[in-house]
Amino acid sequence: FAALPFAGGQYRPQGRGDRNAAEIAMCVRQIFEPVVQAHLYPRAQIDISVSLLEADGDARAAIINAASLAMVDAGVAMEDLVCACSAGIASGSPIVDLNGQEAGGCAEMVVALLPRTGKLSFVQLESKLPIASIEEVLNFAGEGCRQVHEVLSSTIQLHAQSLLYSRGKFST
Repeated sequence: FAALPFAGGQYRPQGRGDRNAAEIAMCVRQIFEPVVQAHLYPRAQIDISVSLLEADGDARAAIINAASLAMVDAGVAMEDLVCACSAGIASGSPIVDLNGQEAGGCAEMVVALLPRTGKLSFVQLESKLPIASIEEVLNFAGEGCRQVHEVLSSTIQLHAQSLLYSRGKFST
């Protein structure tokens, strides 16, 4: 993972020991290792490399979704598509897919979901959230993941159809 120096709106060069980059890389690894069917690639190494061009809020959900799409586009066999979304509570009401301003003023939870099985692959909460609100925010994030899954699935289908059409194997 590498964030470009201008990705967050301010010039911030990324050092070699960037703790945030190492944490995001570890999260991506923990999410995709159990999902990728590595037994089908016995002598292969699968690397996921992400370059963050722009960040408006927490980038983890966007990175997870982008990596999931990249794996599908590369033809890597996976158990399920990984979909991620962030959610939080601002001014007493839950919100989904926080931007930079919203994330700065509230507790944010990032959730990655395997939509076919409904299993949570990743949950991260970095600030304090009242115990009574955790389930509500988790449900909102799960619903956001389902909506992201619909968008990703339709995008994958459209891309597959366009590839087949360009090769003359599919007609509209």
